[in-house]
Amino acid sequence: MKKPLLRSIIILASACAASMAAPLNLVLITADDMNWDSAGCNGCKVPDITPNLDRLATQGILFREAHATVPVCQPVRATMSTGLYPIHSGCRGFEPIRADVKTFNEVLHDAGYLISMMGKNPHYQPAAKWFVDYEVKAGELNVARSPGKFAEHTRRFLKMAKEQGKPFFHHVNAQDPHRPFSWSGEKQGSEGEFPGVSRVIRPEEVEVPAFLEDLPQVRQEVADYFTCVHRLDEVVGAVMRELEEAGVADNTLVMFFGGDHGMAFPFGKANVYAASSRATLILRWPGTIPAGKSDQEHMVSTIDFAPTLLEAAGLPVLEKIDGRSFLPVAKGGKQEGRDRVFTVFHRNSGNLSLEMRCVRTREVAYIWNAWSDGTFQYHAENMSGDR
Repeated sequence: MKKPLLRSIIILASACAASMAAPLNLVLITADDMNWDSAGCNGCKVPDITPNLDRLATQGILFREAHATVPVCQPVRATMSTGLYPIHSGCRGFEPIRADVKTFNEVLHDAGYLISMMGKNPHYQPAAKWFVDYEVKAGELNVARSPGKFAEHTRRFLKMAKEQGKPFFHHVNAQDPHRPFSWSGEKQGSEGEFPGVSRVIRPEEVEVPAFLEDLPQVRQEVADYFTCVHRLDEVVGAVMRELEEAGVADNTLVMFFGGDHGMAFPFGKANVYAASSRATLILRWPGTIPAGKSDQEHMVSTIDFAPTLLEAAGLPVLEKIDGRSFLPVAKGGKQEGRDRVFTVFHRNSGNLSLEMRCVRTREVAYIWNAWSDGTFQYHAENMSGDR
């Protein structure tokens, strides 16, 4: 008689403990203008270029076929936050999402999450849709490039969350390796002085991408770009250290996406070719996402981010969205329908319409350019990094 009663008590206690488990914290770190193969874990040949990203990849899953749904700054961030293609969110170019579109942040806010926004703030519009409790603009982060400043504000935000007893969503938007490729002593308008770097990459250390001419000036610019990639990696390391020191790293899902499109060189961004859309995506969630896994089978894109993070947090997924959660894949499973992604392009930062569409599989890409009249001839060899 006593044993069944004891067993029932244990089961009930376990169920209560599970229901009272601390809500999952979320961290999203993004890079700006970073090629997918600029990370060591994705095959970059510059020695020890991204040790922190490489470490993060060993602690979670690296998606080798991740793509920016619309490879340009503001629209791609709208896809991350809404799970919608631009035609459905209203953000085709550098413009706000529609008033009736619900964001990922709104769901988190309603669930009691404390929300930060660090860097790239003007690219999340209208601002009221993001319910930011702790906002840090680029100028307060040395043009959103200082590992030390990101660490300082991460520390403050984590302290704020602890004091208020709330789960958090920490949104870190580093501006490296976006142009200009600059460090100490140089300024850019009102965003402050560029921070220093711990390492300057030499031209002889880099490999010039196949879609660029290997000329001395180009090689120097590519080296300067990689200097900024290394500083971006130090931002990732700084944020991870703060999570560890605050004792919250094990109850936090960290997603790194680098970047919102490819490197700021010809063919590298603002189009639907692979060099522009393909990106480094890493998810870390100790105890849930297997460590050291690399997935090249499943294709994901930025419209899938919001449903994935919301499912992980056990929160309602946004209704009527285009994306879907890839959490089952991150946990080590398989998922049907992940053999292709759709990428689009509408308008650039100058509001110039350059309509493009792409259906991409792991092997081929079918691309439609509305502005091409068919009178041009193109070489068939691999110039852009496409397959």
